[in-house]
Amino acid sequence: MRRGVLHEILFDAAWKHGTTELVSDQVRITYAEAWERAVKAARAMQAMGIGRGDVIGILDVNSHQAFELHYAASMLGAVAHPLNFRLPLNQLVHMVRQGQDRILFANSAMASVVEALSPLVHHIVWLGEGPADDDGAARGRAQLAYEEFLSGAEAGSTPDAGVIDADPYSLLHTTGTTGRPKAMRYRHRDIVQAPLQIAHHLALHQTGAKLTSDDVVMPLIPFFHIHAWGAPIFAPYLGLKLVLPGRATPTQQIHLIEAEGVTWSNMVPTQLLMLLDAMHNEGKSELRFKVLTGGSQLPLGLASRAYEAGIRYSVIYGGSDQLCAAMTVSAHTAGSRENLEALSSRLIPIPMVRMSIRSEEGGELPADGHSVGELWVESPWLPNGYVGDESATKSSYVDGWFRTGDLAVAHPDGTFTVVDRVKDAIKSGGEWIIPSVLESLLSEIAGVRMAAVIGRPDERWGERPIAILAAEDSVDASTVKLHLEKAVEDGRLARFWLPDAIHLVDDLPLTSAGKVNKAELRLRFA
Repeated sequence: MRRGVLHEILFDAAWKHGTTELVSDQVRITYAEAWERAVKAARAMQAMGIGRGDVIGILDVNSHQAFELHYAASMLGAVAHPLNFRLPLNQLVHMVRQGQDRILFANSAMASVVEALSPLVHHIVWLGEGPADDDGAARGRAQLAYEEFLSGAEAGSTPDAGVIDADPYSLLHTTGTTGRPKAMRYRHRDIVQAPLQIAHHLALHQTGAKLTSDDVVMPLIPFFHIHAWGAPIFAPYLGLKLVLPGRATPTQQIHLIEAEGVTWSNMVPTQLLMLLDAMHNEGKSELRFKVLTGGSQLPLGLASRAYEAGIRYSVIYGGSDQLCAAMTVSAHTAGSRENLEALSSRLIPIPMVRMSIRSEEGGELPADGHSVGELWVESPWLPNGYVGDESATKSSYVDGWFRTGDLAVAHPDGTFTVVDRVKDAIKSGGEWIIPSVLESLLSEIAGVRMAAVIGRPDERWGERPIAILAAEDSVDASTVKLHLEKAVEDGRLARFWLPDAIHLVDDLPLTSAGKVNKAELRLRFA
């Protein structure tokens, strides 16, 4: 009987698209082979005593082995727990302890991290090329190389734990940029429905990242970020070739795109910036493929640069707390500033998702295109709160809605624009200043790679904006001021939004999710 659970997607891919390739580093397998390997992984875990409700830690880059483990966990009724290896060690320890992970599948290149996590788990299985030889890393725990682990699995039928769609499937954590990472549980129905709705939405609408039946998908979003925004779920569902980039650098990603015929990828704006920089360094002016981007605002300068390089894009909105909820769907043709702004900011909810713009008191604001309020989201796949954090759950999840903490505007045509985080918006003299608008304007300056605007306490106005730019030597403060003054003259910027200070730096600090770390900038500059 079909139950609408995750591993049925890979089973169907093996049956209907069995010869379609899955490429991972030097490994090429088909969906049929990936299914067989996932069954072996499930049977091997079963022999170790892993079963229904047990948590499986996965500490790895986007690889075929991590892909297989996500589906193997589903067969056992176990809970997949992808771990963010970019986080500090103390946060990883907290995540594994909170999840009560029974077994840890870890990339052999991360042996030093595993050494600290090993006392918290019962078994360690090394992913990648083989077991680590880092002075007996994780000594004292049962250890196997993954391929050895699979070869030891007894032959037999597919494990069937009687899992249904309401059972828990995965445990994910936030990135911890505002404190300790918070955990959410997703059910099978959540992690099946949301990615498939994303795929259907992208397939139906004329948008930059439109999905078609002949696309080749390469997710650059790691599995630990909302399961790579659903790409390793909807790619086999649609029978699309899947390229998993592992530890590939931006230059190596370009070579993968060309060698494997990649036509579709997902990435945060900083990854898109690094890809464009690598193209420039490689002497490439054009790279024609489609990108789904999100996680932070897409600056207008970066959007224009990507479009000129032949990259077509859509913007996705969401987060671990809510799964991905909306994305750009626009029939605009880029070529003018207005159209690029529409392509990078006008969002429409995917089916079964409701959006509401609320005042500080919780009242709904009109969809008039200019009333700014907090964005609230309602969907069938919202988590029921944060694991073990009743206080945060009560403040964020209200009567079936999730308070996103983002400021947004609703438009009369049913689209909406997310303008910034509530905590990042600047209140100056009782009026809002939206950093993302300033950052987008600053990104238009030739030589500016990245821009951040933060609020600095001010005795008279409460807060005032200051700008921090990662820029080439050709950019100085006078260049920046002239550009912003021109924006004021053109009616694109209110004069009181002009930054009180401009700082030029080599690089901006980033969080583990690839977003600008504004908390660190506030400590340094505000």
